[in-house]
Amino acid sequence: MSQFIPAITEALRDLADADNAFWMRKYMREKYPFLGVKKPERQEVFKYLYKQYGSSGDWFEVSSQLFAMPEREFQYVAMEYVKQAKKSWDKRLPALFESWVGEDSWWDVVDFLAPQILGPYFLKFPEDRDVWIQRWMDSGNFWLQRFCLVFSLGYKDKTDTVLLAKTIQVLSGSKEFFIQKAIGWALRQYARTDPEWVMDFVGNNALAPLSKREALKHL
Repeated sequence: MSQFIPAITEALRDLADADNAFWMRKYMREKYPFLGVKKPERQEVFKYLYKQYGSSGDWFEVSSQLFAMPEREFQYVAMEYVKQAKKSWDKRLPALFESWVGEDSWWDVVDFLAPQILGPYFLKFPEDRDVWIQRWMDSGNFWLQRFCLVFSLGYKDKTDTVLLAKTIQVLSGSKEFFIQKAIGWALRQYARTDPEWVMDFVGNNALAPLSKREALKHL
């Protein structure tokens, strides 16, 4: 076992706060147990321990073990561990994330994995992008479909507008809040790069009011 796992486990459990955990569970609609370690403290511990032990284990194995732990903080650490291991990423990554999302995910995981890791991954392994995007679009799982909408949030002028438009058009009839919101988010973000493209797209496509409102928020 990587030395990182017992070290981060002990450190986070030592920082556990029952009052914080109560409110964190409430915020996440009682979906997950929490230790009650807030983000700044969690990140400080992570950075310190990753510097010491981060290269002592395979990112896939370490993150898999951490993500399987019940408290949500360990799942956040698992995602951060993968992000930090960018130089070692390989083609196991998309399938791992698909398994993490499953049927019982939530926005906190999806919205970290997609733009912060999947986005850079698909730039590193461009031949994988269309295969996985098609698989997730066909899955019927709206969290995986949200992956497809928000993975390219940080792409700016590298955004594939043909793919973005196609993905939005396929999902634009969805009644799911998290899909409608993601459509607007993707368009709003790309509007920072090409506002005219976004204005034209919104004007020529039938979008849910929520999607349209989010897309045009800063235009």
